[in-house]
Amino acid sequence: MRFALLAATLVFGATTATAQAQKPTPSAKPAPQVKTSQGKPSKMGLAGVNLPGKRNANTTNQNVVVGGSDDCNTPDAISGVGAFVFDQSTATTGAEGQNEYICYDFGSSTVDNDVWFDWTAPSNDTFTIQTCGLTSTDTKISAYPGGACPTIGTSIACNDDTCGFQSSIQFAGTAGSTYMLQIGTFPGALGGSGTFNISAFVPAANDDCSNATAISGIGTFAFDNSAATTGAQGQNEYICYDFGSSAVDNDVWFAWTASTNETFRVETCNITSVDTKIAAWPGSTCPTAGTILACNDDTCGLQSQIMFPGTAGSTYMLQIGTFPGATGGIGNFNISAFVPAQNDDCSNPTVITGAGTYPFDNTTASTGAEGQMENICYAFGTSNVHNDVWFEWTSPTTDTYSVETCNFTSLDSKISVHAGAGCPTAGSSIGCNDDACGLQSAVWFSATAGSTYTLQVGSFSAAGFGSGSINIYPIILPPNDNCATPDVIAGTGTFNFDNTLSTTSAEGQNEAICYDFGTSAVQNDVWFVWTSDFTGSGRVTTCTGQIVDTKVAIYAGNTCPTAGSALDCNDDMSSCSSCASNGFASEVYFSATTGSDYMIQIGTFPNATGGAGTFTVDPYSAPPAHPHDECGGAQVIAGSGSFYVDTTGGSFTTCGATDGGYAQNEALCYAFGTSNVHNDVWFEWTASGSGLATVTVCNGGISWDTKIAAYPGGTCPPVAGSILACNDDTCGLQSEIMFSATNGSTYLIQFGAFATGGAGDGNFDIDVACNPCEPGTAYCFGDGSGSTSCPCGNHATNGGGCANGSGSGGVLGAAGDASISADTLVLQSTDLLSGQPCLFFQGNNAINGGDGVLFGDGMRCAGGGVIRLQVRFPDAAGDAETSISISVKGGCSAGDVKRYQN
Repeated sequence: MRFALLAATLVFGATTATAQAQKPTPSAKPAPQVKTSQGKPSKMGLAGVNLPGKRNANTTNQNVVVGGSDDCNTPDAISGVGAFVFDQSTATTGAEGQNEYICYDFGSSTVDNDVWFDWTAPSNDTFTIQTCGLTSTDTKISAYPGGACPTIGTSIACNDDTCGFQSSIQFAGTAGSTYMLQIGTFPGALGGSGTFNISAFVPAANDDCSNATAISGIGTFAFDNSAATTGAQGQNEYICYDFGSSAVDNDVWFAWTASTNETFRVETCNITSVDTKIAAWPGSTCPTAGTILACNDDTCGLQSQIMFPGTAGSTYMLQIGTFPGATGGIGNFNISAFVPAQNDDCSNPTVITGAGTYPFDNTTASTGAEGQMENICYAFGTSNVHNDVWFEWTSPTTDTYSVETCNFTSLDSKISVHAGAGCPTAGSSIGCNDDACGLQSAVWFSATAGSTYTLQVGSFSAAGFGSGSINIYPIILPPNDNCATPDVIAGTGTFNFDNTLSTTSAEGQNEAICYDFGTSAVQNDVWFVWTSDFTGSGRVTTCTGQIVDTKVAIYAGNTCPTAGSALDCNDDMSSCSSCASNGFASEVYFSATTGSDYMIQIGTFPNATGGAGTFTVDPYSAPPAHPHDECGGAQVIAGSGSFYVDTTGGSFTTCGATDGGYAQNEALCYAFGTSNVHNDVWFEWTASGSGLATVTVCNGGISWDTKIAAYPGGTCPPVAGSILACNDDTCGLQSEIMFSATNGSTYLIQFGAFATGGAGDGNFDIDVACNPCEPGTAYCFGDGSGSTSCPCGNHATNGGGCANGSGSGGVLGAAGDASISADTLVLQSTDLLSGQPCLFFQGNNAINGGDGVLFGDGMRCAGGGVIRLQVRFPDAAGDAETSISISVKGGCSAGDVKRYQN
């Protein structure tokens, strides 16, 4: 009898078996978030994007892609200059090179769909690596010292957009040294293929701060950063942070000596077309971090202007670069002396006292170093108060005062108040506001008669210059504005609140469970101490028809709460609430005890306007929890196919999914200002093949704004940092993740939404790219790849081992589930001789280490405890398969490893 050459090894499990790996596919760049005069910043959609369809499930498996390795441990080796092919169309997003500060652009430092090259420099030169005009992919590139996968913080250059959506980096290379090149995409963009070019070039003479061009006095000076690299110095200054990045790209340096004791203006307004960014530093050497005097991106269109005081004979370093991703070029910058606003510096404020209206003018104001890093000033991506002027104000009475520009200026103002006289120390702001009334500002704070306060009045944007007035007046606060004097209420019922004139307390502002839409703050808050008249589940809800955008928290006790003690907190109603249609109302739940006291904080979403309304406290029996709201109750699914998800709870007649208390802080999930996966439900998925698993909703089956993550199975909650993949947007607002799966292994899939309001139902798809997706592994090919070859070189023409009478060789495969419980395993053989008997048999060992031994006209590959399973007659096409229970006939137990041959 002739034995077919191809044999297979199967591992029997209590559930399933094992296999291999490949790579992924996402979409395009969101329009930047815009600052609006009122309400919450919205997540922008995608425009002009070709959305990918469902991935082909039959993609061939591969470990290394031509055009870059998916794993930085096995990078493709390249050297010299020239064009090199990359292909990340099936690349995954690795864990390495994802948290580099100099890669931070458009809200993320991630480099998606990355492939790796180990490049050897041919000479001591500065090199450019770029994809400009060489691909249609939205690329992102980073470079690291070579030799191994990069460690965090070692990136020597990184860029997202330089030429449209393509990238260009420059760095100094040393002949014979190797560098790791990471070629990926902007987060969420679709991977693709193309080429990248490496070339040597001569950078600008003053490209490095150690070789700055010496200039002096006032006048106009030429710059050329068209061949400039981005230096390591001057890239992480807080006052340079605008539009999502503090970087100053393509920078050249000038050592400028002041000729007089004056305030100087350095600007590129109307004398270049380059999208410039400028900074100034003291001294004549490379700057020390944190010593920056001034920085600006846009003041006059896309051009820049800075102002700082200079001393005759002193030298200052000027850094002339571009906005991150913009292209360098040529132009001029002008240095002139000017008389700044009298109160431009906090050391020389305008002295005022009492209530009244006082004029301000920041037309000639610079941005001081003081008052720029206050946490409570953070709004719309920055805490800066630009172009600020200063007032020293003395309070005539002990009252709460408002300092505001509402209806007193057209400037997009920003105000901060500091206790005491003189320049403020960091962290001393007692009140700060950007927008309270349209684009104007109002700050309320408690003042003491005879005490002095420092007022900082500036603008949101570096381009904000103008004049107007500040209005200072006492306001009558609600009695329960302070948690020390709460309104006392008791029992079940509906109660009035009014936070129209309330301030924002120091307490209850940093609760982790209050974090939503980028902030945990509860502004304009009023306080109540409530005594329970029942024992059981309770609820506080503002779902009573008022128009205030509320935010509510509840604490145990009857005194001001300690940090971290919130029992519950909510901004916007969940899909489980009793009136989810009132999206800006709030609802919290807690366990009440008869006679116990609870502190209730009723405030607003940050920058929302306070108002009057009602809230209800009552016993509340919530619907049963969503059955898959926690990973401990994950829905069990297996294999490839289409699966149903419902985060509303509607199909279960239960409450909708809530935000989980774990798996919410994964760096891979960070997008659009948050790493949270809201309203999440869980699936425990078992892979039925080894390869690259794709979980996608890019099939049009779901309409809400999804977010998906995957973790190894077996542990609930998943171990922090063990995340395998995460995605918010791949195809429009829908998601797709890819990760390497092993046949028979289980994985936790977290399925939720971008925002708290996102919930719905529909179908998602899972497939595993393996070819074939079999429950076993082939071995013993007889083609010379092992120690034993077919006798007389009798190799089959189809790669199936030793040839039979047709010239082909029988190819053994398997289908079904190699588990004792499922018992669906079928052995299959193709390319046999029709009508001739085919014996399927089982052995315990792979003979000769799996290479087999000669046996008649063929080879024997399986042996040891041989069991004849079944004789089958191939059909007209030469195909045959078993029809019996393999596990029963073979006497298999869970965990057995068996070898098969026919």
